[in-house]
Amino acid sequence: MSLYTLTPKPGFERYTVQVGWNPHRTYVATVVDFTWDPVTEPDRQPDTVHLGRFETILDPAEVLAAVEPYADISADLPARLRADQAAHPARR
Repeated sequence: MSLYTLTPKPGFERYTVQVGWNPHRTYVATVVDFTWDPVTEPDRQPDTVHLGRFETILDPAEVLAAVEPYADISADLPARLRADQAAHPARR
């Protein structure tokens, strides 16, 4: 499995943004605000993204498009994700 933590864009520093390849079946992406406290911030619901938990995603462009509003994506990341998939193909 690969997992890359991306640098948040300005304004989204509270978020942890990750993408990767899970050789069990899918690319994965998460955007989570671990600092959010529902007790002290009940009126502010943070954005949350979880891809690849229940659905199969075989194109890295799909997970990268989901996290692009939140994080900087390096030019080589799509190729690294494809290489991870090629090195560890989906198990059947």
